[in-house]
Amino acid sequence: MDTRYAQWHPKPSILCYIVMLLLSGCVYLPEYKPERTQTKDIIPDRSAVYLLDIADVFVQSSGASTTTVHQKILITGEKGKKHGTLQISYNDDRQSIEIIEAKTITPDGKIHPVKKSDIRTVTPVELSQFSVLYPGIKVCTVTFPAVGIGSIIEYIYRIKTKKPLMPGNFWDGFFFQETEPFMYSRYRLTVPEGMKLYIFPFSVELKAKSKKGKFITYEYLKTNVPAIIPEEMMPPISEIVPRVLVTTIKDWEEVGRWFYNLSKDTTIPDSNIKYVTAKITQNARTEDEKIKEVYHFICKNIRYIGLELGIHGFKPHDAKDVLKLGYGDCKDKAALMVAMLKSIGIKSYIALVNTERYIEENIPFPGQFNHAIVAIQKGNDFLMLDPTSEVIPYPELPPSDQNKLVLIPSHEKTFLIKSYCSNPEENQKNRSIIASFDISGNLEANVSISMNGIYAASLRDTFRYLSNEERKREISRSLNKIIPNTTLIDFTIEGIESLDIPAKQTYKFTSKKYATTIQKRMLFNPALMERIKGTELISLEKRNFSIRFPFRRFNRDSIIFNLPEGYIVDVHPEPIKIQTKFGKYSTSFTVDGNRLIYERVFSLDTLEINPDDYEEFKKFFEQIAYKDSLPVILKKQPD
Repeated sequence: MDTRYAQWHPKPSILCYIVMLLLSGCVYLPEYKPERTQTKDIIPDRSAVYLLDIADVFVQSSGASTTTVHQKILITGEKGKKHGTLQISYNDDRQSIEIIEAKTITPDGKIHPVKKSDIRTVTPVELSQFSVLYPGIKVCTVTFPAVGIGSIIEYIYRIKTKKPLMPGNFWDGFFFQETEPFMYSRYRLTVPEGMKLYIFPFSVELKAKSKKGKFITYEYLKTNVPAIIPEEMMPPISEIVPRVLVTTIKDWEEVGRWFYNLSKDTTIPDSNIKYVTAKITQNARTEDEKIKEVYHFICKNIRYIGLELGIHGFKPHDAKDVLKLGYGDCKDKAALMVAMLKSIGIKSYIALVNTERYIEENIPFPGQFNHAIVAIQKGNDFLMLDPTSEVIPYPELPPSDQNKLVLIPSHEKTFLIKSYCSNPEENQKNRSIIASFDISGNLEANVSISMNGIYAASLRDTFRYLSNEERKREISRSLNKIIPNTTLIDFTIEGIESLDIPAKQTYKFTSKKYATTIQKRMLFNPALMERIKGTELISLEKRNFSIRFPFRRFNRDSIIFNLPEGYIVDVHPEPIKIQTKFGKYSTSFTVDGNRLIYERVFSLDTLEINPDDYEEFKKFFEQIAYKDSLPVILKKQPD
């Protein structure tokens, strides 16, 4: 378990490892004397520096284990004061936590121990109302005194896990780099001599291996590790930093068999599930129609509690309880869907995926997954659906679940297959606009937008819970962000209450002085609403890490500009058509009497730009930004 991330200040890219809290037992923590931790190596402009980052893990033959964490953090900036609160999540049903030492050392050398009253164990307030399903989740909070710039926070804590999730098995992960410097980072693992262990180091070497009695100890060490400077839209840190992953599990079949047996009893339909399913599918004629009705029912009627697969474990709650209570997390909603489909004779399974990062395919352990979805058997293939989504219609899959390895444990065997990846046209926004200028450069526009995929989901997510007045304000705010001095006149939104209705949006607005008048000329930007205004994505001369996009997309704007009376087109930008391996971009201009017809198409066809391709992608992006900024110039005809 990497308690530095999973326990203390978790980041989305690391949360998938929170399930590694399977550590129990007892280990003696000696006085550590780190090597080469000179303060001259500390980077002063960072918010904090880890002087010490140590995890000692002791594993028993049963798979039960203990981890002892010792961290010492120098606060070097205002942002670093966040370390003054330590929060450790754990499962009270299987685990216990002990704070061995916690103190603040101020710049004058005074030691301020943490008082017992400043150590509190609570149920997270956001989960208190759901304690019927989630009673075991606890957070140990430690508040440090006298935390300021120049202070050192030091603590030692121990987590014991009485029994592992998979009996007789153990897995773990430790990361040696983050967005703050690490002077001394060490991971030491002690296991029984006969335990079959698979260790996978990434950019870190084994420092020492020793044997004492019937136990073997492995030690990995890195010193003076610089901070990672984040880059725009980079991959999760857990994919790129030096790390060690450990597992006793031989293959994914073993993981799948365990999870299937763990969860199968929770998907047994009772009489209520059978009744509800029969009722909502009574008019469905085909299997696909039945699946759709069940999926949409769960999306709409079962409230999602976003715990994901974490410290509360992998076993879903019984489907009958989830239906009765009307809420659940990812695995609970998946279990209910499997039970409902089972009641009408459709085979499906709870499947595991990681929504944050790509998993290591050759390193089998459950802790690589953070989310549960449903896989429905279709011959030799599977249809994958995510019932936690309330805005993604059947048979689509949220982008966070796409292009990911998915573990599907069936009653016969376990599959590890990649989920589909939507093409750009499946995430499409088509905008049709009729825009009219007056002689002062004021604009009146009627806009119609049709959309699918992530754009439709975003529309539903933004507007479905808003009142009509709130929707009006949100549209007005968005318009003024794109086009200053805009007044919304009217609007309609369709397809946000029901997943069965296509998403569509129309509105009418005016914009004062959208065109700039200079003597007998009038200038305006034809890329009225869809354009690249900022180039922060490509602001670096070179990148150390890839750019990773969440989904591929397609945008088309078709605009008819009715020119002001007495004006004609003097100059418009040259049409352009660019096609690269990254995507496509084109513009066209057609003059038809007193109308200018403009069309813009932009398609992003890739999910990742690696550093070697960055320079080429930068040129592509710069071309688009430049072309999107070019004006149309009108001239006034002589009277």
